[in-house]
Amino acid sequence: MSGIDIVVVVYNSSKWLKGLIQSLEKSEYPLKDIHLTFVDNASSDDSVSKLLNFQKNSKLGSFNVHDLKENIGFGRGNNFGFKNTKQPFAFFLNVDTEVLPNTISELMNAALNSDSDVALWECRQFPYEHPKFYNPVTLETSWASAAACLVKREYFTEVGGFDQNIFMYAEDVDLSWRFRAHGYKLQYVPKSVVYHYTYQSAGEVKPNQFYNSTFNNLMLRYKFGTTKDILKGYLMYNTLYGIKGPSDKHKSRLLKGFFKSIPLGLKFGRWNRKNKKLGFKPNFRGWDYELIRDGAFYVNEGPKENPLISVIVRTCGRPNVLRETLKSLENQTYNNIQVVIVEDGPDISKEMIEKEFLSLNYIYQSTVDKVGRCEVGNIALSLADGEYFNFLDDDDVFYADHIEVLINTILNNPQYDAAYSLAFETPIRIHSLNPYIYDELFHNIQYRQKFNKLLILNQNYFPIQTVLFSRKLYDIYGGFDLELEYLEDWDLWIRYTMNSKFLFVEKVTSIYRVPAERTVNHERQQKLDEYLKIVKNKHKDTEMKLTVGELREEVEGIAQKTNIVYQLKNTSFKVLLYKAAKKVFK
Repeated sequence: MSGIDIVVVVYNSSKWLKGLIQSLEKSEYPLKDIHLTFVDNASSDDSVSKLLNFQKNSKLGSFNVHDLKENIGFGRGNNFGFKNTKQPFAFFLNVDTEVLPNTISELMNAALNSDSDVALWECRQFPYEHPKFYNPVTLETSWASAAACLVKREYFTEVGGFDQNIFMYAEDVDLSWRFRAHGYKLQYVPKSVVYHYTYQSAGEVKPNQFYNSTFNNLMLRYKFGTTKDILKGYLMYNTLYGIKGPSDKHKSRLLKGFFKSIPLGLKFGRWNRKNKKLGFKPNFRGWDYELIRDGAFYVNEGPKENPLISVIVRTCGRPNVLRETLKSLENQTYNNIQVVIVEDGPDISKEMIEKEFLSLNYIYQSTVDKVGRCEVGNIALSLADGEYFNFLDDDDVFYADHIEVLINTILNNPQYDAAYSLAFETPIRIHSLNPYIYDELFHNIQYRQKFNKLLILNQNYFPIQTVLFSRKLYDIYGGFDLELEYLEDWDLWIRYTMNSKFLFVEKVTSIYRVPAERTVNHERQQKLDEYLKIVKNKHKDTEMKLTVGELREEVEGIAQKTNIVYQLKNTSFKVLLYKAAKKVFK
C-alpha cells in the first residue's frame, strides 16, 4: 500500500475535529499508511488542545499538529502542512468533513491506476455534490475543489503549490489551472465520497465566500485571462453594487475590493506574462469557471436498499461509439446494475465488450439480421432481470450518479413508479467512427418540465435515457410498438403514464447526443414530424386516470405553461379544463 498524507487546516474548528478524526480511524485503508497533519491558523478556541488529546491516542501511522501564531490563510496553511510531510500523495481535506470507510481506498485506487499525466484526484461531496461539469466517460474535469482532493507530491511541488497571495476561495481553481497549464490532468472520483458540512441550508450565501470569490475571480482574470477577460470581470463586479449583498456593509466591502484589485491584479498578472509560452487558455463563464450542471442543492445520499437495475442498451454495429456508453456505466456509483446489450445485426461489438468490460455484469445478444430499434428494445426488455429498468442508447452517456439519484428518488417516494431527471442535449460533429473522434459543440438543457399527465399526450418532455421505471409498467403495458420507427419512446411513456405518476428530479444526470449537421437534422426532423402525427392519432382517444385534485394540478401546470390567465375561484373547473386543453391540444 502507498502511504498517504492528509493535510487539514484548522481555524476555530473545535466542533468538527472529533467527527473528522473518528471517520478517518474507521477507514478500510490500512491505518498505518495514513499520516495526518493538522495546521492550526492561530485559533482562539480549544482546537489545539483537543488535537493534542486526539494525538495521544491516535491509531494512525502518524499524527502531527502545527500550532501557528498567525492566520496565514487556507492556501498557505496547506502549503505549510505539505512541506512538513513526505508521502508520495497528499490529501487536502477541509476540517468540516467526514470520510466513509471506503473513501480513501477508492481515492487511492483511482490514483494508482491513473495515467502518469494525472496530477490531482477530486472526491465527490455529500450532501451537496459540486455541480461543475466533468466528462462522464473519462471523468476528467477542468478544475477541482480543494475541500477534498488528492495530489501527486512531485507535480504539486513542480507547479509551486497553492498561490500564497490567495487567502481563501478560488485558490483551488488557480491550482487546477496551473496543473493544466503544465500539461497535467485532473480527475473526478465519484466513488470516493466525502461528507462536507459547508452549508447550513440549501442555497445559503456566506459573506466571506461571496466577497472573496468575486474578488478572486478578478485576480484570476489578471493571472490567466486577456485584457477583455479583465474588463468583463470589472463590468460584472460593478453590477454587484446594485444588488442586496449578504453583508450590511455590502457596498463598502465592494469598494474596498475595487481599490485593492488594481495593484494586486498587476501582481497576479506577472504569472501570465512569465508563462505565455504555456499557451493555457481558461474558460471564464461569468462568476463560474466551467459549465454548471443543474442540481447543486439536490441532497445526495447512499441508497437504503439495493434492488437490481437493468440498463437497456440498443446498439447497431458501432463498437467505438458503444464503448463510451459502457464506460459511463462502468463509472456508476450504484453497484447493483445489469447491462442488457442487444445489437441490431451481426455481433460486431461482441469482441470489444468481452475484452474491455469484464467488470460489468452484462448480457449480450445480437439479432444477426437487422430487425429495427423497436424489436431490439423489446428483446432487451425480455432478457432483463431487474426490478427497475432504464434505457441508454449507444451514443448517449450517464453521469456517474444517474442510477443512484433516480433509484434513491423512487425508494424515498414509493408512491411513484418512475423518476426522471434533467439531461444535456449535446450537438456533436463526428470526424471519424474508427477511432471515434467528435467535437461537442455545446451543452443545453432542452427539456425542463415537471410531470404532467395531460401534457405528455401532446409533447414528449423527457428524453428516453432520463427515466428509471419499475418493471411492473413493462409487465402491464408491454414494450415498444413495432409499427413505429421514431418516437417509440413517447408512445411508451404515454402508455406507462396512463395510470402511473412519474417524479421529476431537477438535476442533470445524463447527456444525449444529436447530430450537428443541418442536413442530417432536417431529414431527422421530417421523420419526427411524420411520426408525431402517427403517435398523436394513435392516442387521440387515450384517457388518463386522474383524481379531481390531480386534474386541478395538471391543468394548472398546462395553464401556466401556455400563458392562460385564469382565476380558480371565479372559473368553473370544466371551463378551465376546456380552455387549457383547447390551447394545448389544438
